[in-house]
Amino acid sequence: MANVVNSTSAKLKISPTLEINELVSKARGEGKHVVHLGFGEATFPIQREVLHAHKEASKETSYMPVAGLEDLRTSIASFNADRLGVNISPDQVVVAPGSKPLLFALFDILDGAVLLPRPSWVSYEPQVLHAGKKLFWVETDAADRHTISESSLLSTYEKAVSEGQVPRIMLVNSPSNPTGHVFSASCVQTIKEFCKSKEIILITDEIYSDICFDESQKGISPFDSTTDDSETVILTGGLSKTYSAGGWRVGYAIFPPSEKGEIIRKTVLAYASECWSAASAPAQFASIKAFSTSEDMCTYRKSVTALHRYCTLKLYSALKELGLDVGQPGGAFYVYPSFSPYSTQLNKLGIITSADLSAWLIRECGLAALPGSAFGEDDNGPLHGRFRLRMATSYLYFQNEVDRYEEGYDLLKRCASGEEIQLPYLEEAIKSLGNAVWKLKNVRL
Repeated sequence: MANVVNSTSAKLKISPTLEINELVSKARGEGKHVVHLGFGEATFPIQREVLHAHKEASKETSYMPVAGLEDLRTSIASFNADRLGVNISPDQVVVAPGSKPLLFALFDILDGAVLLPRPSWVSYEPQVLHAGKKLFWVETDAADRHTISESSLLSTYEKAVSEGQVPRIMLVNSPSNPTGHVFSASCVQTIKEFCKSKEIILITDEIYSDICFDESQKGISPFDSTTDDSETVILTGGLSKTYSAGGWRVGYAIFPPSEKGEIIRKTVLAYASECWSAASAPAQFASIKAFSTSEDMCTYRKSVTALHRYCTLKLYSALKELGLDVGQPGGAFYVYPSFSPYSTQLNKLGIITSADLSAWLIRECGLAALPGSAFGEDDNGPLHGRFRLRMATSYLYFQNEVDRYEEGYDLLKRCASGEEIQLPYLEEAIKSLGNAVWKLKNVRL
C-alpha cells in the first residue's frame, strides 16, 4: 500500500502522558488496582468565582479575537508584570487553546536548529521534529537533572555547528516537568547570556511558575520585556496547572516589545488565524478572573502551592528513604527518581531500560510512572540518567470529581493554614513503592 502520511508525521506517536492515562483507565476498568503517578493533571477544585464565571459565560458562542479577549490579555499582562517586576502591555500577549499549540507554532515559524535540556517534557521533542527542525540535547547536571552550565551549552552548540546546523532556538522549563526543580537566578543568567551571545531565541515555558515551594523563586525568569533586539525571550504559560483547568484549554505567550518580538508575534497571529482561530469563549471569560491579582485569587494560588508542596515533598522523602537517587523538588508536582542504585537487580530481572522498569512497576506492583526515555533520557548513557521515572503527585488527592468538589476546598484551606492533613492515596503510593523496592532487594543475584 502506498504511504498515506508523510515520513515525518508517520513517526508521531500518542503522547506518553496521555497514553499511560488511558492504560491506567483501561486497567482499572478491568478491575485491576493501579496507583496512578503517571499523569500530570492538576485535580484540585477550580476556584469558586472562576467556576461561576465560566458558567455565566456558557452562552458565549461567538469567535473571540485571534489574540484573545482584550480584558484577558490585560489580566495576563498585569499578573505576569506583578510576578516579574517588569512592564508588560496587553498588546504583547497572545492567547490560544492551551500553550501547546503556541509552542508548536513557534517551532514551526522560527528558523534554525533547536536546543533542548535533557530531560524535557515529552511533547517538546515531537513538536520540534514535526516542525522539520534538528534537535540537539543539552545535558543537565547529574544530580538534579535540571541545572544547565555554560560548558554544557557550548558543547552542544559546537556539536550542532560541526554537523552543519546553526541553533537559533532554545526552550527551557522551570519549575520543570519532569524533575520538579527550579532554576537559580545565576543559572537563568547563564542561559540568557549564552543565548544572547549566539543570537538564539529563548522560549521560557513557565506553566508551573505559580507552584514554587519557595515564594521568592516565583520571580526568577529570563523574561524581562526588553526592547533590545540583541536578545529575544518569549514566555509561555497557561491555565491548566495552577488552576486545575487543563480541559478548558487556555494558554498564552508574551512577546518582547522589540522589533524582532513584534515580527514573531504578528507571525504567530497569522498562523493562529489559519489554525486554531481562537480559544474557547467561556474559558477566556473565566480566565480573566483566574489571572487577576485579587486577594481571593492570590489566596487560592498560595493554597494550591501549599498542598502541592506538602504532598510532593512527602513523596520525595519516602523515595529518599528507600535508597533511590532523587533530588529534592522545588516546585510543580513531580519527583524524578532513578532506580540506578538497584541496577544490578534490575538487570537480573531483564530490566534494561526505563520503559522496562515502568512496565514492570505496573505489572508487578500496580504502580504507574512514566519512563525517563519519554523525556529524552538515554538508556545507554551515563548511569545518572538511566532508570529514571517521572512520578506525578497530582492524582493523590481525590478518588473522583465528586470527592474533588466535596472535599477539595476544605483540604486546600486546612493545608494552607498549617493543619495536619491525611492523604490516604499518598500513603498508598508510598506503600506500593516500598513494596517495589522490597522486591528488588530480594532479587537473588
